[in-house]
Amino acid sequence: MTATAVDRSYVLPLAFATTVSMWAVAYFCRLPAVMAPSWLAAGLMLGMVALWGWVTGMRAGSGWLGGVLVGGVAAVLNLLILGSLLVPADGGGVMPSAVWWVPGSILAIALVSGGFAAAARATASDAATSDWTSLLSKVAVAATFLLVVAGGLVTSNEAGLAVVDWPNSFGTNMFLFPLARMTGGIYYEHAHRLFGALVGLTTIALAVRLWRYDGRTWLKRLGMAAVVLVILQGILGGLRVTGGFTLSTSEADMAPSLTLALMHGVLGQLFLGVIVAIAVVTSRLWFEAPLPEPRPYAKDDRTFQRWLIAIMVVQLVLGAAQRHLAALLIVHICLAAVVVLLAVMVGGRAWGLYRDSRPIEYLGKLLIIFTCVQAFLGITALAVTQGRAVVGSPTTLEVTITTLHQATGAALLALSVMLALWTQRLFVQEVAVS
Repeated sequence: MTATAVDRSYVLPLAFATTVSMWAVAYFCRLPAVMAPSWLAAGLMLGMVALWGWVTGMRAGSGWLGGVLVGGVAAVLNLLILGSLLVPADGGGVMPSAVWWVPGSILAIALVSGGFAAAARATASDAATSDWTSLLSKVAVAATFLLVVAGGLVTSNEAGLAVVDWPNSFGTNMFLFPLARMTGGIYYEHAHRLFGALVGLTTIALAVRLWRYDGRTWLKRLGMAAVVLVILQGILGGLRVTGGFTLSTSEADMAPSLTLALMHGVLGQLFLGVIVAIAVVTSRLWFEAPLPEPRPYAKDDRTFQRWLIAIMVVQLVLGAAQRHLAALLIVHICLAAVVVLLAVMVGGRAWGLYRDSRPIEYLGKLLIIFTCVQAFLGITALAVTQGRAVVGSPTTLEVTITTLHQATGAALLALSVMLALWTQRLFVQEVAVS
């Protein structure tokens, strides 16, 4: 690997970090319940550009040029949503102002990023040692979790069919659908689609980076498997609306499928688990960890942790069945009790038996905390929805509680995957000496 290649390896990870941060801010600001002023949303987005420009200067140590490169790539990625501002509400083609809006936005974001990178570089004594593959994998986790939350809001708001066609949106290219028409349920569904495109691009970038820079064959294959999963997830999401491959915009030609909606929701959280696993095994802490140490109870803990992950996956399916079909609620509640007991036991063992291992002890504490929060949210969701699928016009309370319940379930699965991986990495079964 040449020095130049090493020097420029930070560009894509930092550019994706910038883009995901900007999109997260924009998504929150445009939520129907928030609807922040445009100037505030734009200011916060530029704030994210400034933040990651500063990180570029501090961590990459390349000054203004590095910031310009990071900002420029981020601006190009942002064209996926900029198109919605360049089309009139009637969808009558791209406005002439796009001629200067597109290059202008790229130049502005690049200059802001470059300026803050230069300022940070001037105050930094030397570039910090950074693992850009690890950063990109963490960005992929953040983007995927945002996508899961956005998907939860789609379901909670009963907005899964707000846009009647796919891959277009009301016959318009999804990246050129006017912002003025993104209201109510249309906003939730269309924004979810855009986030899906961003997660897809992030996953592809991560897989390519693993293939180039990581020597572990199994991890390269896992990265490619993640790409396959995210493509499949996108297709399932589209077919959930149309029921088949069609470019028609007529509702009469569509055959929406609740079964595919359920599969789409569950696969999204499983995909999050895969991305979290990649983030764990590409972290610097993973590489710097000592060789596995023998422990008499390591085998039992591995078994308990694997069972917890398996039961959580089943519970995700049952939760999705309840959200989409109002079915299997009693089974979902009964299995929830099993998950709570097993998660508290697994977390307690990690906390109490591995106090000399900070990653495992810390994850054990988090697992217990999130399990308690999830149990509370589950009971609250049952109370506010009265055990039915949210239909009609859900209240803000129903939407908030059910979405938090789903998101916390995804976080629990991620924590369980992390704990299992770290236990596997740090400890082996102690062999008894006869």
